[in-house]
Amino acid sequence: MRLTEESRYLSFSGVRIHFSVVCPDTPIHSRMLLIASPLTSTFHWRKLLPELSGLGCLAVLADLPGFGRSACPGPQNADTRANLMWGVLDEVDRSLGTPMSLWHLTACGSACATVLRMAVQYPDSVKSQIHIAPLFSVAPPVKHPSDEPGWFRAHVENGPRFKRMIEHYAAFPLDDYIVDRMRAPLLRPGGEANFQRMLKQSALPPKTGSGFCPAMALIGGRDPLLDDVRLRQVHALLKDAELHRLASAGHFPMETHSKALRDYIRGWIRYNE
Repeated sequence: MRLTEESRYLSFSGVRIHFSVVCPDTPIHSRMLLIASPLTSTFHWRKLLPELSGLGCLAVLADLPGFGRSACPGPQNADTRANLMWGVLDEVDRSLGTPMSLWHLTACGSACATVLRMAVQYPDSVKSQIHIAPLFSVAPPVKHPSDEPGWFRAHVENGPRFKRMIEHYAAFPLDDYIVDRMRAPLLRPGGEANFQRMLKQSALPPKTGSGFCPAMALIGGRDPLLDDVRLRQVHALLKDAELHRLASAGHFPMETHSKALRDYIRGWIRYNE
């Protein structure tokens, strides 16, 4: 199966967003946006693409502002993030001559909050929501704001320590090149300040849940970031969602449990089309 991927950039009032468009060989039957979390990038969705293409699903992979290959720094406000993602989808629809398309909105980690906000802004354009390892609040990893710069230097700038942290989150060993893809964007000029702004904006969970569209959540049974408080947030914000637990998965199932994700997504798209 041949996958045609096109990497693009769009600027919105000076904010440069990176995204990729993956078109199936067959006619397009559905459309999915996949938003990378601050610790991942569009690269980390790669294992899902053959499945999506086989289903005739147009996939748009997007980096959040300030992360991945999007320009750094970038705005971290929830409404701004959601508007930028809709701007990307509007451009894709325009380029394909398919205005007002319906989209499956998919995200991982703290990017799931952006999906919730997108559904509030334009509910009539949302086919469904898929939340992978959702984090609806990301408390700073230190107790006092004055300690944050020291934490970043100790855990991000230090390569071996960053790898240990990521593998702790993943609950599995990861190849060096995968971890390097996570770390490199954070080390760009302005990356530390951008990261701290993201933590502050994500300190409180969203005020609104998934709304009335179909929603599915896939959580890792060994995800150390999904503590009892955050798990209660998932249940509160995704009250009517179809919830599945990947017992042995950690926080990055796109890398460690991609086959299970493909199975769930295949069934989800077929059921909701």
